[in-house]
Amino acid sequence: MSPLRSSLILALLIAGAAPAAADDLVARWQRSDAACALPASPLANQACEDRDRNAAALRRQGWCESRATTAYDHWGWQRCAPARTARAAPRRRTRPQA
Repeated sequence: MSPLRSSLILALLIAGAAPAAADDLVARWQRSDAACALPASPLANQACEDRDRNAAALRRQGWCESRATTAYDHWGWQRCAPARTARAAPRRRTRPQA
């Protein structure tokens, strides 16, 4: 990697490009989570796989899924302590019994 390219990458990280990437990943997780809730179909199944892949990427970046605190609250993502990152577990879609 050239020194110029390394400097550019470092400048982007310092300028705050990394949080924007995480925000984009959270948005993608939210879209795939919503599509995963649709009735079973190839599209919904792919959305569930995408959601799990996005969740794994968020966990690798130090994010944890926050639980709803009230009946009207939504799930979300937040920065978590390193110890919680290792214990974070993804939500699983349960298939209806046919």
